[in-house]
Amino acid sequence: MSKFRTVFFCCLFLAPAMASAEDLAPVALNSLSRAPANIASLQVMDQKGQVIGQAMQVQTDQDGHPAALSFWANNGTTVVIGAAAASYDGKSLVTSDDQPQIAALSATRTAAN
Repeated sequence: MSKFRTVFFCCLFLAPAMASAEDLAPVALNSLSRAPANIASLQVMDQKGQVIGQAMQVQTDQDGHPAALSFWANNGTTVVIGAAAASYDGKSLVTSDDQPQIAALSATRTAAN
């Protein structure tokens, strides 16, 4: 029983240590303590999972927290949104559809949105 208990506790403590940035649960971009280093390589998606652009840079506040996100939209325009309107999961940025700039980029508009 002692070996089982030792193995169990080792696994319990090692599992979180093996998690990487790709395993992050989505968090609001403005809740991060600093902007992600790989921001320029990330795709920007809408709530439906459609890629709407490529991230360019993150503007930070005086404390270094992300404040705004600028990205190059697929239609060739530069879009700037508040960091609170974007979530980050380590692999991509997802924007809130209630932002007028994002709603204008939506490929299909319905009466509901």
